Amino acid sequence: YRMWIDEDANKVINGSWKYNNKTFSVKINVYAQNDTITVPTEPGVYKDESGANYPELVEGLIPVRYDTNKKTWVKADLYKEWYDYDNQEWANAVTVVEKTTALENGHDREYYQQAEAGTPILMDDINTMWVWIPRYEYNYVSIQTAGGESSQGLSNRTVYLNPEAIEINFISGTNTQVSDESNYKMHPAFTFGEDELTGLWYGKFETSNKEKTCTAAQPSINTDCDLDIFTPEIKPGVKSWGGIRVSTAFTVSRKMETYENEYGFNSEEIDTHMSKNREWGAVAYLSQSKYGKYGKDGEEVYINNCSQHLTGMAGSTASAAEDSICANTYETFAGQKASTTGNITGVYDMNGGDWEWVMGALDDGTGKPRSGTTKNNSGFNGLLSDGSQLSDGRELPDSKYYDLYTSSDPGSSSGSLTATACDGGVCYGHALSETGGWYGDLNYHLMPAYPWFYRGGYFRGAYVNPPLGGVFNFNSDYGSAFISTSFRLVLVS
Repeated sequence: YRMWIDEDANKVINGSWKYNNKTFSVKINVYAQNDTITVPTEPGVYKDESGANYPELVEGLIPVRYDTNKKTWVKADLYKEWYDYDNQEWANAVTVVEKTTALENGHDREYYQQAEAGTPILMDDINTMWVWIPRYEYNYVSIQTAGGESSQGLSNRTVYLNPEAIEINFISGTNTQVSDESNYKMHPAFTFGEDELTGLWYGKFETSNKEKTCTAAQPSINTDCDLDIFTPEIKPGVKSWGGIRVSTAFTVSRKMETYENEYGFNSEEIDTHMSKNREWGAVAYLSQSKYGKYGKDGEEVYINNCSQHLTGMAGSTASAAEDSICANTYETFAGQKASTTGNITGVYDMNGGDWEWVMGALDDGTGKPRSGTTKNNSGFNGLLSDGSQLSDGRELPDSKYYDLYTSSDPGSSSGSLTATACDGGVCYGHALSETGGWYGDLNYHLMPAYPWFYRGGYFRGAYVNPPLGGVFNFNSDYGSAFISTSFRLVLVS
């Protein structure tokens, strides 16, 4: 480095050199860097001691923390503690409306972006809420025995009622080297196409829509709820966007990044998409680690058993029967037990609420996802179960947007075939065979007639055995529109 003073440095003034007997110094901050990494750029910016990558605060995102005294979300002070993964406190951020419609105390986006730390952010002005999932490696060897004692469940499928912690280490930057290759693997959710990610933002709640016009008891495709003209939101206490096909949900998620006026995003620097199986798995594994709810209280994430399909609700246990009252809202002590951290900073609705379609499908034999049946299908062009092709639907996206599985479950008593689902091998990190049956959760793999995964179960927790709910719960179906099936959004830089 060379330090330049100015062009008159050698100038003589009144018989002496201009800068005679003067000392100059420069302070240089040096940060380790691998590819692209977002780090605090100002001296003194807070970073916790867990080793988790600093949250990537892309344009439009406002960092927040929950103020228990004010009982509201407030703008976080980047120079003070606003997250702490060692204490199961995950980083949160929100987007806000461009122009407020709130009758009282509402503000527009410019106000919140320029506001001081500690400024309350009105829920009416928030349109999406996100939780930061930092890049990590996990112990793929010990997870094989972490399920604990097993027993036989429905259709002779093995279940594990008392799983143990998943061993996780956070990884700095976009480093691809694991600490111990014989025991650890980098979680695959942090590889997005050809890009390595420092982390990802996961929708804090199941997706809803701004218009709130989707009220059909049993929707039809291309009508009612299955329309991409609605505007996605991620908020608590609102009706989840059910009744939507996989292809429509994916289309909505991709259009979202271009709505710059709606969310304040810069479409050139982000990617919004529908959650893949591996991204669901990344949140599930983190929840079952010392950094998540398991590390806080050793308990399973409680169910959202609200039969009104409202987001961010909680039952009194992990598999409580459905409830129409829905009193345990997300910010209450009881409600926070349905979070992946056991507190308000985590992700909600991953046990119960509505089922959630994920972008994970059965290979049709040509390296592309199957579509479903002639009557019920995902809406993506592809092979149908009768051997014909759906050709008047939506085109399949780039392969980085979905997980593809090559094994089919025969649906017999032989059990799930998830152990050979990825090109004859284990789908590491996808929360399938590695955690199949944990907490007694349903674990049914894909079939030609049911080629799309959906996760988490829905509000009727104790309705059947095994319970229809759980972070590690997975099942398969057509990919079509069902009133109790929603989806989840992901944002990456």
